[in-house]
Amino acid sequence: MTTTLLDTTRGIVEFTYKGVGPALLLLKGGHSTRNTDLSHSSLVYEGFSLLTVSRPGYDYTEPSTGRTPEEFAETIVEILDHLNIESVSVIAISAAGPTGIALASSHPERVNKLLMEAALTSPWNKKTKQKAKILFGPAERIVWGSLRTLLKFFPDLIMKQLLSEMTTEDVDAYLERLSPNDRRFIYDMLSTSQSGKGFTNDLEHTVPDMNRLDVPVLGMYSQKDRSVPYTNALLLKSSVPDCEIFEVDADSHLIWIGKDAQEVWKKRLEFLSQS
Repeated sequence: MTTTLLDTTRGIVEFTYKGVGPALLLLKGGHSTRNTDLSHSSLVYEGFSLLTVSRPGYDYTEPSTGRTPEEFAETIVEILDHLNIESVSVIAISAAGPTGIALASSHPERVNKLLMEAALTSPWNKKTKQKAKILFGPAERIVWGSLRTLLKFFPDLIMKQLLSEMTTEDVDAYLERLSPNDRRFIYDMLSTSQSGKGFTNDLEHTVPDMNRLDVPVLGMYSQKDRSVPYTNALLLKSSVPDCEIFEVDADSHLIWIGKDAQEVWKKRLEFLSQS
């Protein structure tokens, strides 16, 4: 994939921009790299242009471009200005939730609507932060390198270990129910993951005031998500005037696979296509 590096006032940002049609801004979640695709790249075949911006600390985007969601929102506006994009609809995934909220609340004139996909609306809990800082801090390259090597030889073991952090279900039963395509989705997601300096930055984010959101919001969440609990959906609904919550019948944080995956796709297209 051809990427672009833009030298903004806060530092270098990496992005891709492809397709023809109404502009969508995709903000990927924690550990996601330029090569991680949770199905969103197919939106270009639905008549949209897709702007995918790597968040601070991921890929070649420098941490200085946004230590906070509010700072990175200003950097995103610079990118939009550079590309002569007047306004976008925003898709914020998982740990990118605070950034999507910051952009939509501080620059409502640049955001048509906000789609929150299993996205954080509340702070990380202390235990999760402590564990993540150990695994995905200075040792993150060794951790991900080891995981990718083990994934090739013991895929079930590694998937089970990581999925146990994403589902409230029995992880063995969850693995057993996965289709071959769903297993490939998880394998590809893990094999393209890298934390860089991005995830430790994510852990320090605070969520902007959601009461300031004045654009249509759709949140898609699963009741069985361990990493982003359903309370995030309830908080979003109670804080935002124009908000719909779509409860996904998914068995984990990964709302893009499983029995309700097609409904997630349809709901996303319906929301993004509304004038």
